[in-house]
Amino acid sequence: MTIPRPRPWFSPGKGLLSTKVWPEVFFIGPIGLNAYGLLVALGVFLALGSLKRSAKFIGWPPRKALDLAFWLIIAGLIGARLFYVIFNWPMFKGQPLTILAYWRGGLMFQGALFLATLTAFILIRRQKLSFGAFSDAVAPALALGQSVGRLGCYAAGCCYGRPAPDFPLAVIFPPGSPAPFGFPLYPTQLLESLGLFTLFWGLFAYLKRGPARGRVFGLYLVGAGSLRAMMETLRGDFRGEKIWGQAPTFYLALTAILAGLLVLSWPRKSLRPPSFAPDN
Repeated sequence: MTIPRPRPWFSPGKGLLSTKVWPEVFFIGPIGLNAYGLLVALGVFLALGSLKRSAKFIGWPPRKALDLAFWLIIAGLIGARLFYVIFNWPMFKGQPLTILAYWRGGLMFQGALFLATLTAFILIRRQKLSFGAFSDAVAPALALGQSVGRLGCYAAGCCYGRPAPDFPLAVIFPPGSPAPFGFPLYPTQLLESLGLFTLFWGLFAYLKRGPARGRVFGLYLVGAGSLRAMMETLRGDFRGEKIWGQAPTFYLALTAILAGLLVLSWPRKSLRPPSFAPDN
């Protein structure tokens, strides 16, 4: 089996941004380092760095926040893969062992967010800490991690857009990519990555103003959900059988928006203040 060698990121196009992405970043002998897995891992690393900085704004010791984050990462990876398999079951029905091949691409962030949030709520309630405060610190980290992870989707060629022959920044993926070859497509991965990075800076700036008691997390849900809903209208990949003309993931994005609005409207007195002082 011939292992594909790295190709240049960009090549000239006729008025289009014609891109050639590669599955491996570099090779150590016959072993290639997967770009998708590398960028997802980088997203997690940067998100942890953001959480460490945010912890001081909610009055939490950084070590305590990072200890909780360890379990949330595990829950998130399980949830992300589980949701992807559920919504793309026809791809796995005949070959169930491929369910474990997450390095080929195929993580659904809605699943990660759902299971990680549920896990955080359970763990924090058991320790009688403030879920609202912790969720505020996590919100910018989530946006940053998502932003970098979307670049991994771009490198893998998944989560691609629908045909866009007149869009000046349309992308064309190479043969062998999950995306259809030879067609200019909306760069949904790059557009969402840029939007999430902008959201990260906005949320972090808001968090620095003082205790928000859940508002930052609510704004994250509304912002990320709205961005995803817009991207859903440009997506061209299969994301489950359509319901009323839209993929199920579109309605998951609407659910995130509604959840965010609920958090923003929740009485502040019901959200506990920080439970302890930060480390010196």
